[in-house]
Amino acid sequence: MTKIRLNKFLASNTSLSRRKADEAIFSHRVQLNGATISSPATYVDSETDEVKLDNHVIIDKTKEYLAFYKPKTVLTSYDRDGEKRCLNDFDELKRKKPAYSGRLDYNSEGLILFSNDGDFIQKLQKPKNKIPKEYLVYTDDNLSETDIKLLEKGITFNEVNYLPCKISKLADRKYRIVLYEGKNRQIRNMIDYCGKKTRRLIRIKIGSVELKNLNPGEFRQLTENEIMEIANV
Repeated sequence: MTKIRLNKFLASNTSLSRRKADEAIFSHRVQLNGATISSPATYVDSETDEVKLDNHVIIDKTKEYLAFYKPKTVLTSYDRDGEKRCLNDFDELKRKKPAYSGRLDYNSEGLILFSNDGDFIQKLQKPKNKIPKEYLVYTDDNLSETDIKLLEKGITFNEVNYLPCKISKLADRKYRIVLYEGKNRQIRNMIDYCGKKTRRLIRIKIGSVELKNLNPGEFRQLTENEIMEIANV
């Protein structure tokens, strides 16, 4: 992408006018890649540079941030496996193939986040950020209080360590589970550990981003607040 002047970048992506952007820069309120900038003539590449105003990351409005409700029996992949449906079956994704965070297995459903902003996706994926992921889980039998306490403390199953999590019983054989990591088939393996089976698994939240009223196969744009909360992790 062609570089643009810092004051123009600020004026295009915040409520500041070009003159107010200049004033913010002169007042040492703006940082570029961690360094305080004093010249409005500094150039910015929105693909690679991070700009902060008053210690808040400024999001380039040309970038896209999508929430998607992945239906059940869809691969979280752009590559097809036999006759199974995949991400390429959705026009919104097939055209641009944005990066994603929040892989779900074939038989699970719910929220996945997509963006052409690489830094945003990396922040979602870095384990050190411990961004919570919330699920509704339906089981074939109720978890005992002992089961719940064991899972909440963290377990080792099939030589894989699973970190502590939070579990709330919502109804008969229905639970809310909050994870702070994202290992392959994690919840299904945790439920297996307790001698039960997962009948349905829906991810309903990643960080502050919720499914809201999305139906399977539908998209929505993330709000500015949702983007900023993750960008400033």
